[in-house]
Amino acid sequence: MAFEKEIVADTVVQRLIESKGIFKFCNRSFDSLARPGASSIRVPKLAVPVVRTTGTPLNDADRKKAKDDTNMVDISLGQFIVPLANELLAQFESNAFLIQEYLNSASLVLQAKIDQVVLAEAADNADDIDDFESATLDWVDIINIMSVLSDNEVPEEGRIIAIPPALAPEFFDIDVVKGAVQYNPSYLETGSFINFMGMKFFISAKVPKVSEKDCIVGFHGPSLAVVINRLGEIKEAWDTINAQDVVDMVAH
Repeated sequence: MAFEKEIVADTVVQRLIESKGIFKFCNRSFDSLARPGASSIRVPKLAVPVVRTTGTPLNDADRKKAKDDTNMVDISLGQFIVPLANELLAQFESNAFLIQEYLNSASLVLQAKIDQVVLAEAADNADDIDDFESATLDWVDIINIMSVLSDNEVPEEGRIIAIPPALAPEFFDIDVVKGAVQYNPSYLETGSFINFMGMKFFISAKVPKVSEKDCIVGFHGPSLAVVINRLGEIKEAWDTINAQDVVDMVAH
């Protein structure tokens, strides 16, 4: 009888998980404010002071009040959980190799989920929603987004435009984009994002649809707060019924 022995590779098949890390370009300065028992973080939003060329009465609408003219923006805190299980046989047969690879995947899907939430928030809270100027995505549509941001006096640095894969062919067919890609070594080498004219362009499968239509989303990263108190923390317990460790990777 022939002797057969199976050899298992010490690597896994390439993961098909998007992990752009768009959330890393957002405002992360409030992470340390998350406290046990809190369901949200309130951030003051100041009114814009007014410049006048004449004196102002003691009580006037142009005289901004530190309390009454300050609004509060609530940043809701939620939870994300990636459930896994490490069976007893998996522990013995793979020496914890497989569960470690699953934990690596869990970290990636958590980051992808946070990107998805960021892009959804940017789209849901858009100041302006317009159709494309023509049947396809063109440079004028990019300029229109830039114009809206500039009209709102948004700083050039930190602007982000996310484009779904369905519109990527039209985006890369724009002459200006062709030139930017040609002279942008970082994108040619990594394909991660294009950075020109003060904007970062991402091709992301996490861009939401608006009214069931593909859209591009433009926003100012530093103006969109992302609070992450825990990312990739592991909770583990022994399942006596199924002889396995149940492992959850959590984010908050």
